Amino acid sequence: MKPKLRKRLQSEGLRCTHPRRCILSALEHGPKTHAELLKETQLDRVTVYRNLIALQRAGIVYRVYLPGHDPVYVLCEAEVPTHAHFFCQKCRKGICLPPDTVHVAAPWATYTERIFLLGECMGCRQDIGN
Repeated sequence: MKPKLRKRLQSEGLRCTHPRRCILSALEHGPKTHAELLKETQLDRVTVYRNLIALQRAGIVYRVYLPGHDPVYVLCEAEVPTHAHFFCQKCRKGICLPPDTVHVAAPWATYTERIFLLGECMGCRQDIGN
């Protein structure tokens, strides 16, 4: 697990426990479903579930709902609290977008917690033409 993630855990008031290190290390290699995290970390399902909830509340991990699929958990690498996320439904890559990428107009900006964009990344779009 990257030292930056360890610092983020501490700054959010979370202990750097073995289960959290396992989950974050797995997510550093890409988005995973709950089942994939169970298999990769060898932790029990309740431990994974509870730690994912804590990591989501802290803004370190976010959940992506894809129609017809299990939710996917993605590591949020941005350190700014309010920013948009992009998730490629083809290659399953999660990207934290720069803070000013998406502008939310008033009055919705006051009530917006999270902005999430779903589509295909530039790499996958280029593959279509080939």
